[in-house]
Amino acid sequence: MNKDILIVDDEEDIRHLIAGILQDDGFSTRLAWDYTSIKKEISKRIPSLILLDVWLENSDLDGIQILKLLKKSYPNIPIIMISGHGTIKMAISSLQVGAFNFIEKPFDTSLLVLNIKRAIEDAELKIKLSQFIDDDTIFIGKSNPALLVKSLIEKVAATKSRVFITGPTGSGKKHIAKLIHNKSSRALGAIVFLNTKRLIPDAIEEELFGKENVEGNPERIGLVEQAHNGTLYIDEAANLCTKSQRRLIKLLTENRFLRVNGKYAVEVDIRIIAASSKNIHDMVINKNFSEDLFYRLNVVPIIVPSLKERIEDIPEFINYFLKKCSKTLGVANKSLSKDHYNLLQSINLSGNLRQLKNIIEHLLIVSQTHSNDEITKLIMSYNNKEENNFSDIIQKKMISLSLKKARELFETEYINLQMKRFNNNVSKTADFIGMERSALHRKLKILNEKGEN
Repeated sequence: MNKDILIVDDEEDIRHLIAGILQDDGFSTRLAWDYTSIKKEISKRIPSLILLDVWLENSDLDGIQILKLLKKSYPNIPIIMISGHGTIKMAISSLQVGAFNFIEKPFDTSLLVLNIKRAIEDAELKIKLSQFIDDDTIFIGKSNPALLVKSLIEKVAATKSRVFITGPTGSGKKHIAKLIHNKSSRALGAIVFLNTKRLIPDAIEEELFGKENVEGNPERIGLVEQAHNGTLYIDEAANLCTKSQRRLIKLLTENRFLRVNGKYAVEVDIRIIAASSKNIHDMVINKNFSEDLFYRLNVVPIIVPSLKERIEDIPEFINYFLKKCSKTLGVANKSLSKDHYNLLQSINLSGNLRQLKNIIEHLLIVSQTHSNDEITKLIMSYNNKEENNFSDIIQKKMISLSLKKARELFETEYINLQMKRFNNNVSKTADFIGMERSALHRKLKILNEKGEN
């Protein structure tokens, strides 16, 4: 991705000289000479780096004062100070305020380019580190539904297409957005998250687009601007208010926007990945969500399956969460028994991955002092009311039966329950209950014949 350098110097010849040097090295350049022209250029598009002269004639503010203002409003933009009359005190002051380096004029061309490259790499590394603090961003799952999602991620990541991810709550939509971003050409840019559920409708617009004060200075940098050269992830996009939907349509059409109370249009290059756990199609039909915005966002749809649809992936997720949560909690990684894995596969995880992670975290904490039998009872307690009633129903049916008939009844109910859990997939059911596939087929045939009689 081409790096954009904003050169700020009061001497026109120096500005053009530096621009020529940097362009020869493959950089794009823009020019400014005072705080007003700087604001105008940044409003158009946030640069990859700013070269800022300390002494600026005919400017109300000197370079150090401008550096302080820029670092307050744009803390992630790397800034290198330059000066022909620099002092050690001035250099130290610049570094304390937040400059990446201080270079004296006349400077060595190779030294200038080296510092620019290092400053940009350092800024990009900080962004990447902030994204990976609590996320390994790996894909988990080998079931057919999981492999379909993985294939879509691989294909869409290499493109510039917008993506709309749908799936039940807690199924991993945000994680998939991170995978797409990290595999894309925007990986060195930021991925910025908007959680609409945590905001009141009136606050979403300012959160997205930022705000300027009466003097036209940025008072708040919005998420759209922060995502320049990266990705904006909108969680629960169905919650966007009508006004925000209209503004997003305009942004997607023009690739620029106005901050709240803004004077200058801000140009951005972003990719939007939206997600929703609601039925967005029904919302469009019922006029509760903009059809125009939906079709602009839904260029590549990805449907994330629930854990119920990918039960065979649960052991792999258990191992992942055991390792991850033990590290987060600072406790020993407890190995679970095969029975524990089977029980965790059998409970109704309506909260999907989020619920499974919470359960594993709970098990890790109590496993430090509890026995395997106590852990078994704890896992069984996670079953929902319908599943807990299963034993009561069986008991009522069995009470008047002989031992042989009771065993047959239990076997029938048990196999039917497991078949239902695995969506009538014989191979998956046989693997889970520990039967040969051919043996389960024969058993099902016998049960069906008895049911018909």
